[in-house]
Amino acid sequence: MPYLYISPFMAVKIAYLWRKTETGPFWFKRRVPLDLVKAVGRDYVQVSLGTRDFKVAARKIETLAKKLDAEWAHMRSPSRASSIEQGHQLLASFGVDPSNPKADPESLEVFFDMVEDQLPPSVRHAHYQAYQEGDTVSPEDIDRHLPASSAMALALAQERIKILASDCRDQYIKARASKPRTVNAASIPFKYLIELLGDRDIRRYRRADANRFVQHLLSGDHSENGKPIATTTVQRYLTTLRAAWAYVIKENELDCKNPWSSIEIPGLGRDEEKRVPFTVSDYRLLYAATDSHGLDGLRCILTLVAETGARLAEIVGLGVEDCHIDVPVPFIHIRPHPWRSLKTAQSARKVPLTLRALVAVKAARELKGHSAYLFPRYTSSAGCKADTVSATLNKWIRTNLVEVGRGLTMHSLRHGMTDLLREVGCHTAVINQLLGWESAGQGEKYGAGYSLAQLKDWLDRATALHAG
Repeated sequence: MPYLYISPFMAVKIAYLWRKTETGPFWFKRRVPLDLVKAVGRDYVQVSLGTRDFKVAARKIETLAKKLDAEWAHMRSPSRASSIEQGHQLLASFGVDPSNPKADPESLEVFFDMVEDQLPPSVRHAHYQAYQEGDTVSPEDIDRHLPASSAMALALAQERIKILASDCRDQYIKARASKPRTVNAASIPFKYLIELLGDRDIRRYRRADANRFVQHLLSGDHSENGKPIATTTVQRYLTTLRAAWAYVIKENELDCKNPWSSIEIPGLGRDEEKRVPFTVSDYRLLYAATDSHGLDGLRCILTLVAETGARLAEIVGLGVEDCHIDVPVPFIHIRPHPWRSLKTAQSARKVPLTLRALVAVKAARELKGHSAYLFPRYTSSAGCKADTVSATLNKWIRTNLVEVGRGLTMHSLRHGMTDLLREVGCHTAVINQLLGWESAGQGEKYGAGYSLAQLKDWLDRATALHAG
């Protein structure tokens, strides 16, 4: 039953919201689907939300509901990665080491007895008859009569399971599901790898394969248009593959080497194109174009990136509650959310708003309607579509700044802000705090940092360079 929340302005029904007492905290309460009650072991999932604030409870409920949906989907149709994990857990519960199942014959025998008990009597009888007559029974004939977790545990115990590259990818992604950037970054190198070398057991990949993979990407053979991948991007792909292999080798206790360790990339960094920053004249052309166009959602995003130096995803993924405009120094609070993570821990910060940025935030708040997201067209509980915004605004910049023609992109605004701050003599520690970079010196990590008023003063000075 949805909980009816009555505010001074409206009544709102929220699914899965529940209260044990009138004065106690809100709870999450959801009925378990009938087909999963036996597997879950209960009829309801109940979790205290630890808050009496309706808005906070609503956000937590959204996160919990998505998590349960994913768990129940896995239970109904388990992925190979989750089945392997369940198989490991089942063996471990019988005292069997998944990496060396024959080490404890007695525990292994108890596990086999359990598997036999799970088979239907008619199947057990047929298998016994086959054994008596000297025939063999294929493992697959047994697997199809067992629950998925038992079938996987049996395959692991009989050492007939292979951990493929796709399994490696899925296990790694599952372990980092809370970091969308990592999830997306892992999919691409595995795609290229499997296309080139096939979906093999990860123990069969060799160092020669890794070197061949590097040459494949650098030569452009992976692409229909023959365009090579930059050496720094290849390095990033190798970092992902090395981390995924290391994680899966450790978690599955495999006895094999990591083929991606210490692979050299010929000419690393020589093909890197230096980012072109916005100059003062570029900013003036940009604002002339935005003023002529008017502040819609995209132009609000562009203005905020230009006036704060923030990363595009940091702006696109803002929630309404991240925008503090009715305070002495208006600011945006850049922080991680379920729908948008941050690049580093240092990326979480408060950035003051210049006058132009404040106007953009107010315009975005008017345009958003009743959404809790500042830019609901591009952000929802499903994620933040920063790549879509980037492609659209990059095209708009190229179209409206034809006089420039120097390859400016949205990320060039971040480089431009860095140059503007340097031009007005801003201290490096202030720049690091404004842009969310790690401070260079140990001493700069102490204390609360620069105040919002100090940060705003530096931003005002920097943006004043192109205001005239």
